[in-house]
Amino acid sequence: MMRSALFIPCANPKAMAKAATLACDALIFDLEDAVGDSERDGALARLAETLAGDFVARTVLVRIHPQYLGGIHKALSGLRIDGLVIPKVNGVADITGVAHVWPDMPLWAMIETAQGVANLAEIATAGVKGLIAGPNDLRKDLRSRSMKDRADILFALSQIVLYGRANGLSVLDGVYNAFRDEAGFAAECEQGRSLGFDGKTLIHPAQIAACEVAFSPSEAEVGWAKAVVAAFEGSAAGVVSVNGEMVERLHLAQAHWILKS
Repeated sequence: MMRSALFIPCANPKAMAKAATLACDALIFDLEDAVGDSERDGALARLAETLAGDFVARTVLVRIHPQYLGGIHKALSGLRIDGLVIPKVNGVADITGVAHVWPDMPLWAMIETAQGVANLAEIATAGVKGLIAGPNDLRKDLRSRSMKDRADILFALSQIVLYGRANGLSVLDGVYNAFRDEAGFAAECEQGRSLGFDGKTLIHPAQIAACEVAFSPSEAEVGWAKAVVAAFEGSAAGVVSVNGEMVERLHLAQAHWILKS
């Protein structure tokens, strides 16, 4: 399960030097917005050197710049990459174009435009591994104003979860920019988890621990799950009582999922 996915700007030598030691679920090395045109060659060389090493993180992804895909493929081919993140996916053509250059590579689609949200039904069935919300660019494209509890983009976020779940994909919530605002970050993590996201993308290592706690089952949830599994053990009943609550077999499946998380 991918709970925490930290963006690492490839143009930042200090951030790149720390990447191998960071205990998040995934690293997303960023070659798109975080890298200017004049920095691209240096960022690519730095990333190639970094990818030759080992990481604490289980998953290593690279957010590409589609216009420089050929150069990125040439520089990074043969190195350890667990998947590519495609920014600003508007439709299936954005995915097939990358797949043609880099076949058999797992792909993640960032949904951060109005077109991307409108075309989610097609994008989610185009062979991608997961969907990632991009709230900053989405607000820019929608010309919306940031509202409390992300009300301005809540429909789009829910659609990402809906189409992701309908197609068996992983779904990651977008970044929270104010990395020093611990209370605001915790609230947004809780909202994202309640909406159904598996985890969240991050912009600072200080967000990792709180994110992983927020997107992991709580002690109360684990206790409930264990009680449900125990209540159904050896029983052929469709409904049982657990702590005064009527529980069906659909809850048993939910309990098993919690205990595996």
